[in-house]
Amino acid sequence: MLALLSLLVLGCGPGADTVAQQLSSDNPAVREDTARRARNFNDPAVVQALIAALDDPSDKVRLYSVESLILLEAKEAVPRLSEVMVTDSSEEVRREAIDALGRLEDPRAVPALVALLEQTADDKPPLNAIWAVGVLGDQQALPVLSRLRDNKDPYVAYNANQALRRLRPAGEG
Repeated sequence: MLALLSLLVLGCGPGADTVAQQLSSDNPAVREDTARRARNFNDPAVVQALIAALDDPSDKVRLYSVESLILLEAKEAVPRLSEVMVTDSSEEVRREAIDALGRLEDPRAVPALVALLEQTADDKPPLNAIWAVGVLGDQQALPVLSRLRDNKDPYVAYNANQALRRLRPAGEG
């Protein structure tokens, strides 16, 4: 009897609407926990709440929101993640947003990733952005990757060459 009662209690977690509401709680600990748990709720309301949480004042809430969006394969987050990768105050959140753009494999991310690489090509471009444009395989990345393969940093040059190998010929998709 106790086992049956425990099973019923465990199965009665919050619904998607509750999760979406908790992402805007006044309590930062609730928002952090909810952003992490939200990956278990593949629901449009939760996805939209996670996208909105990318503006949360807490770095952890934003980071967990990006992680959940990746796991939910939320391609609708690509435009906002493209902004987050350059504007977020946290380097960790920016890095995770770049990873998300590669992992979501949505071609809408290509222009933003190419722009980021063009802006940072002479300095230290993010290796994960090079990886992401390689994963996306779009020819728009060809000029910047060609420039990066001659970079004096061997890691940048290696990753640019790897990404170039993944580009599809123009017209193939």
